[in-house]
Amino acid sequence: MTARAALLGAFLWSLTALAVAAPAGAQLMVLLPGGAAPGVAAALARDHGLTLLAERALSSLEQRSVLFGLAPGMASEAVLARLAADARVAAAQPVLEHRVAGMPPKDPYFDLQVRTRPGGVSTLATRGTGRKVRVAIIDTGIDAAHPDLLGQVTEARNFVGADPHTIPPEFHGTAVTGLIAAHAGNGVGIHGLAPDAEVYLLRACWEPVYGDGLCSSFTLAQALDYAIEIRARIINLSLAGPADPLLTQLVERAAELGAIVFGAIGEEPDQTFPTSIPEVIAVEQAYEGTVSVPGERLTVPGLQLLTTVPGGRFDFVSGPSFATAHASGVAAVMLQLEPHLGPHELAAWERRLHENPEPR
Repeated sequence: MTARAALLGAFLWSLTALAVAAPAGAQLMVLLPGGAAPGVAAALARDHGLTLLAERALSSLEQRSVLFGLAPGMASEAVLARLAADARVAAAQPVLEHRVAGMPPKDPYFDLQVRTRPGGVSTLATRGTGRKVRVAIIDTGIDAAHPDLLGQVTEARNFVGADPHTIPPEFHGTAVTGLIAAHAGNGVGIHGLAPDAEVYLLRACWEPVYGDGLCSSFTLAQALDYAIEIRARIINLSLAGPADPLLTQLVERAAELGAIVFGAIGEEPDQTFPTSIPEVIAVEQAYEGTVSVPGERLTVPGLQLLTTVPGGRFDFVSGPSFATAHASGVAAVMLQLEPHLGPHELAAWERRLHENPEPR
């Protein structure tokens, strides 16, 4: 077995909810070499007693990802071991669970009483709008009919379920997108930080409960692969989860090709993806936490930010998800002004911006 296969192999996680057509029970994911013959996935399912749920190409890695379901009573560890030893398999891992990194919303307008004002960015709006900067937002769905988002998304694609073009109006993705790209000067609602950016909303997460988003290794892998395919300049990951070898490999590939990746610092100690990857700019909300990260770290406003929410409404939101969106929006304007900036220069620029807030 190769070193890559060994790295991607020995993890186990129980996924509680995956929004694809699948039977109840544990799921796991297998990577096949890009040149694997047709029918290999079906043969693996037959030989190992699994249910074939989905199969997708990962063009950026020249591999294919296959989602399998385990029958009730099957031992995941034993199945993973058998798959890892199968010569047809490049790697095998369980499907891990990740969560969007934002606090669920409070009652509308409650936070008006404790609203804080983000400093240091309004002058940036007079210098640029993020024009021609491609931003991939990997998140839950979006209310594309919201009056402050209408026409602002270049493409919305669904990697959860069978229909790639039907996007449900979900809270988290709508809120994150509004902070980055809401219309400017239309007399409605709010002013996005980068209203002219080319925004791609890639739905890899879903909301079993309003505001509480879940994502899986399988869906996130498809979205990251697509973000790489479209050569997104900025990838916004307002989410956090356990160490995930396949997703780490995809993020590293995106950074290698020039993407700037922003990730939310998780609120739990085991939420190390994506901020444990040195190439990721790790973002926290308004205070310095105790989580250690190997790469750049930003502390930016993430408390009581007014943004778009489903149903054509607006609300205040808080959490590292929204601090991350804030950082991505500012970065889009900076990259419009200085297209060749790398992650270290961008982080340094944002740090100076937020260290010099405007008068209140």
